Amino acid sequence: MALVFTGHDLSEGTAEVLASLKNNQVKGSFFLTGDYLRNPSFKPYVRQMLNDGHWVSGHSDKHLLVSDWASRDELLVTRDSFVADLKANLKALESVGIDMADMAFYIPSYEWYTSETVDWANTVGLYSVNYTPGIRTAADYTYPEMGARYLSSTAILGNLWSYEARFGLNGFLILVHMGTDDRRKDKLYHHLDDIISILKGKGYELVDVPDLLK
Repeated sequence: MALVFTGHDLSEGTAEVLASLKNNQVKGSFFLTGDYLRNPSFKPYVRQMLNDGHWVSGHSDKHLLVSDWASRDELLVTRDSFVADLKANLKALESVGIDMADMAFYIPSYEWYTSETVDWANTVGLYSVNYTPGIRTAADYTYPEMGARYLSSTAILGNLWSYEARFGLNGFLILVHMGTDDRRKDKLYHHLDDIISILKGKGYELVDVPDLLK
């Protein structure tokens, strides 16, 4: 399985995530927007990701919303604007020293995509990947003011371990956000040490995305 982390405009938990991965001797996969890569405050994190041997790839340049939330058929971007955004993301990745030969996979912005955007990404050499459905770790961006959409870390972890007990997590991509809205006080990344420890205890091998999908 692979632990994956996305970054755009928020990054308050990145130092804690990187420390947890290092302490547990685990490699993570980081998917970063061009805005993240260009942010001077985040550049030390990017350097540490690379120095620690983590895998770094793209998450779009400007974190575009590609289609309406209610209907994937209602595109909000054109092919040209989408491809231009991806190319800008790749340029930003290259500017920090990332080898373009390693850029086979990316996670679409908002983890949201259509069949068209998947095809468009392929034209620039990128395969769209996403977190594995069935678990709810990606809901760690929610906060109480969202009402019924909010999931606490206790609820997220309960779902994760319940799902694992029933079906297993072999081959899964488990997503955790490195930064979330200030209104969420219950950050899932605070539990990363425990998540890794439990997964290792259950015999899972934690690898990066290319090793998982090759």
